[in-house]
Amino acid sequence: MLLIYPPTARSSEPPLGIARLAAFIERCGGEARCLDLCREGIDYLLSLEPELKDADTWTRRAMKGRRQSAQRLREIDTYRHLDRYSRAVSDLGRALRAVSKPYSVEASLADYRDETRSPLRIADLKDSATKYEENIFYPLFESRLYPALAGIGDGWVGISICFLSQALCAFALMGYVKSKRPDLRIAVGGGLVTSYSCVSGLDLHGLFPDLVDLAVVGPGEESLGKLCGAGRGGGAPSRDSPGIDLGGFQLSKYSAPAMILPYNFSWGCPWKNCAFCPEKAEDIPYRGLPAPEAMAELELLSSRYAPRLLHFTDNEVSPLYLSALAGHSRLANWYGFARFSHRLLDENFCRALASSGCVMLQLGLESGDQKVLDAMGKGTKLEEIEAIFGNLKAVGIGTYIYVLFGTPAEGRDAALRTRDFVAANAEAIDFLNVAVFNLPASGEEAKGLATKSFYEGELSLYRAFKHPAGWDRPLVRKFLSDDFEAEPRIKTVVARTPPVFTSNHAPFFLSGQRRIP
Repeated sequence: MLLIYPPTARSSEPPLGIARLAAFIERCGGEARCLDLCREGIDYLLSLEPELKDADTWTRRAMKGRRQSAQRLREIDTYRHLDRYSRAVSDLGRALRAVSKPYSVEASLADYRDETRSPLRIADLKDSATKYEENIFYPLFESRLYPALAGIGDGWVGISICFLSQALCAFALMGYVKSKRPDLRIAVGGGLVTSYSCVSGLDLHGLFPDLVDLAVVGPGEESLGKLCGAGRGGGAPSRDSPGIDLGGFQLSKYSAPAMILPYNFSWGCPWKNCAFCPEKAEDIPYRGLPAPEAMAELELLSSRYAPRLLHFTDNEVSPLYLSALAGHSRLANWYGFARFSHRLLDENFCRALASSGCVMLQLGLESGDQKVLDAMGKGTKLEEIEAIFGNLKAVGIGTYIYVLFGTPAEGRDAALRTRDFVAANAEAIDFLNVAVFNLPASGEEAKGLATKSFYEGELSLYRAFKHPAGWDRPLVRKFLSDDFEAEPRIKTVVARTPPVFTSNHAPFFLSGQRRIP
């Protein structure tokens, strides 16, 4: 099976989904090859030479230095100076806009927008597949995908679509595959496919029968293993055959100053009680690896690939796995999502996490108003959150904090309390992600609200709604610019949060003992 990760999304580390699938298929006695066209797509775009006759000075400068800017993101010294880093990122973005403009698209380091097509419209996705030769990446398909297809006998191509920004190019890929090799079958999976199926009840095979032969919902090992000979090789990971295979990736080519190894202990969410959470709407059963097995696998992977940073991609690294990490001899530096759980109220436990290599935790604060937290089902208390901030600060673990404004339970007064809570704890917050609430289209909570279309298209996962307290999106956005992000202590935190790559690069900006060499 050929497993493809399509353009365009952030590309700072190998795509974990297809790396896990490749290892599983091979353990089952099948054959798998990975092709990361997302990463290769950036290099391809930077090789283009558009006409710059009417370009401004910034665009000309960015185009001239685009390869140097890309290289700077792979050098650790760039991350010692945020302004130097931000310059490289913004210049790369400018260059990518210049090379993609003639194709009526805007490709960037993290997104892909088409002036004439929407990834939310079924007709536009079909059109992208039919007119694949118009896609900006078509020459890359010819040079990289065509030879890979030639090496497949009768079999399958798997395409992992994790983000909406990948959808149009993924369908162009499908159209290309079906045109060049109509004998091959296509399986699609990934986070976006799961959301379409579980949240909106959409069957991509039914919607696109000429393109999609199988839509895989949730983890794909079982479905794809059966297609590729599961049962002949057992399929269980071993000390000689870990659950991730990075052999097919060019690990030095990613946009990061050191090799980042992605890893997940679990699938789904162990909490799954937060109102409006996509995980709750998708209702994928939570399952995880036995902790001793996971730690043994991490040791093997660390020995094989020598990563400088481990990225745990779980929706939450649960207390079970945090405890396993805290009791383990030091691996590489690591970071990932966690809840404000009771384990983090123990400063000694936090110190053990730091000793194990934890340099940063991503934590969903969401609100600094207790009534809003209770209405959201977060299961957290502000006094405990404040104590955890203190513990993490004391032991030197960085924090990447997520706040969310505009939920149905919030009004302006509650938003002001969030501002004050964040400002009061700003010394313990290294980075901030500030978001405006989107209402999942098919959640139970949406039924009690007056809603309307949020985006034009049949595939939108969200709905616009009339806020019960009149705290609608324009007011929320004005509050964020005038009141929240203008607060001096908060402004300082927002200013040091890396642009575009955000949490993917944040660990490299930590200072002192937490600094990654």
